[in-house]
Amino acid sequence: MDEAVAKAVDFYNEHPDETLILVTGDHETGGLTIGFAGTDYDTFLTNFNNQKVSFTYFDDNYVEGYKENKTDFDTVMTDVTELFGLVPPEGETSSTSQKDSADLHPESDNDGTLVMTDYEYGKLKAAYEVTLARTGDEEEFEQQEYELYGSYEPLTVTITHILNNKSGVSFSSYAHTGLPVEVLVKGEDAGSFEGFYDNTDIYKKLAQLTGVI
Repeated sequence: MDEAVAKAVDFYNEHPDETLILVTGDHETGGLTIGFAGTDYDTFLTNFNNQKVSFTYFDDNYVEGYKENKTDFDTVMTDVTELFGLVPPEGETSSTSQKDSADLHPESDNDGTLVMTDYEYGKLKAAYEVTLARTGDEEEFEQQEYELYGSYEPLTVTITHILNNKSGVSFSSYAHTGLPVEVLVKGEDAGSFEGFYDNTDIYKKLAQLTGVI
């Protein structure tokens, strides 16, 4: 997208009196907030260095196999530690120990942050049980299940939520939010696009500028 906008700017530089560039989005996504109550509002963003794959890659290359083979949770946790850095709490059975995890992920400079609490471990285990129970035929989910997992794989979305929260960030939405989006403008009559307005007003402003209405 950056390269596409750069091409538009090149055109503007050649024709500044007859070019208007607008860059915006149809909605804000995710509702990212910095600062999480569970970390006393501190952030540990280096924790994200421990995530080695995207959630979609994990779904396609790991979760599908877990569901097909009914993989035991300890084996799943070994992959979770390797791919996301999250470590089971002391006393929980896993083939990857906390020391092993520290060796695997030297980037993490927040000692202990990625060791899950019993509460978090229980949430992840419960999410895996829901993942195993989902058939793929569901059209709608009950309110509690949707608020916990959205339409994503419960195991995967819970992994990402725990990692996010331990890093001091949180997302309020699985998709869109109601927050305003920026309208970035350069060129002829750019001042008409200042301020706050309904997104449909972009059409009206362009239509007036070009003489359509």
